Amino acid sequence: MRISFVIAVVIVLATPVLADDIAGLSPEMWERIQAVESAPISLQPTPSPEAPAKLSLEDVLASALRHNAGFRQAQAQLVDARFGFWVADQRLFYTASGEAVRERSPGGLPKTSLVAGVGARWESLGGGAVRTAVGTGTQEVLSGFFTQRPSIVVSYDQPLLRGVGLASSTYERIRGARTALASQELSFYDDHQDLAQRVIEDYAAVLLAQGEVDIAQRSVERAQKFYDQNYAKFSGEGLKQPGEQWVSQVAEIDVDQARLSWESSKQQLISRQQSFRDAIDRLLLEMGFLPGATPQLTTTIAYAPQEYEEPALIEKAIANSTDLGRLALSQQDAEAALRIARSEDRPDLIASVSVTDLGETLGRQTVSTGWFGGVRVEAPLLDRRREEEVARAQRELEVLQQRIVATCDQVTQEVLRQVRAAVSSRARIDIGEQSVTLAQKSREAAQGMFEEGLTDYLRVIDADNRLVEAESSLLREQVGYFLTAIRIRRVLGEDITQELPE
Repeated sequence: MRISFVIAVVIVLATPVLADDIAGLSPEMWERIQAVESAPISLQPTPSPEAPAKLSLEDVLASALRHNAGFRQAQAQLVDARFGFWVADQRLFYTASGEAVRERSPGGLPKTSLVAGVGARWESLGGGAVRTAVGTGTQEVLSGFFTQRPSIVVSYDQPLLRGVGLASSTYERIRGARTALASQELSFYDDHQDLAQRVIEDYAAVLLAQGEVDIAQRSVERAQKFYDQNYAKFSGEGLKQPGEQWVSQVAEIDVDQARLSWESSKQQLISRQQSFRDAIDRLLLEMGFLPGATPQLTTTIAYAPQEYEEPALIEKAIANSTDLGRLALSQQDAEAALRIARSEDRPDLIASVSVTDLGETLGRQTVSTGWFGGVRVEAPLLDRRREEEVARAQRELEVLQQRIVATCDQVTQEVLRQVRAAVSSRARIDIGEQSVTLAQKSREAAQGMFEEGLTDYLRVIDADNRLVEAESSLLREQVGYFLTAIRIRRVLGEDITQELPE
């Protein structure tokens, strides 16, 4: 009983505790990561489906996460990491052995011998190990299986200096697997968000292309209308009078200019339609759908300006940065390598305790019970290789700590850059809205002056081109501001698949 008590005390004192938060991220960030991971993962191949007639942004995201071929690799890696941690976390091991021999000695009679045994080993996080074994001994007949010298052994070995505590192989195996799983969880979250951002950008690109098609279509309709008006003027009765050849020539120039403007606007429309088709195909391929369809996109992007406070955003971004989280995990690996290197440089001091029961029978009289207790010592002398391993591990840790400082600065710079982009985009949108209003007035004025005969058609063409340019520029800025807001949410570690326009 006393020996068992000592073993229990040694196990408790030598068992370290694995920290729950191993990446230094905020609890809110881990909740988002776990929410993304909880989504059902299926790696079964699926044929590329055809796109439905209508697609919202939410539908597009769900389809991409389900069908995108590239995202399957991230899913498989996460499954592998989970299984690897489950395997590494096994600390209780069972063994069973058996042997049946039929032999005959020279001059003797044939005989059969049977040997069987079962054992178990439990590993402590502190490096200790409890081993138990029960053996039947050598049996000559099957009917008396446990009747001839069975054995029961219970032992516990505990390193005291080298490979103990946080430097034990068991603790390091579990810690390393858990760190690898956490790193893969962060990578999976990033892959999830990367795919979502690409899909959102492709969706916005389709909406932008569709808007530019609409602008180009209106330009074509206006150009055709003015061409029809000019052609009616040129061919109308009474326009060409005797002795007024210059009137006919001016009217013909207007018709040619109107026709040229019309043809140019049609070329622009064809280019915009091609861009729209390409954007649709990119979106469908990102979703894992068959290209070629033209679904109607039901989600609209509304311009919603926001105010950003840089200090609060920087603090939040640093607390939720997955890059910093992975570096924190790498730092733990470097610290573990340094602990192990320092542990290997110490003397090897192992304490052992065991109890052995050897008896004629298992359930009756016991002939003898033995025990063992001792310490084994092995000390390295002038091992420069181990000294260099400690120095190298220390250097790697210091370099990694500097990378963490640099990454904090990069996160800060990215937040400032995206906020500046948002502020600049808002200013350009305000100017763009005014430009569209002015361009519309200018075009209406040019049209009125042309109809009154106060100017030629070139001024109308120029005003119409300026209107098209102003409308397209405003549309691009509004879409760009929406995407900048998405990038800011990415920098802050938020799940960009949530709180999107419907």
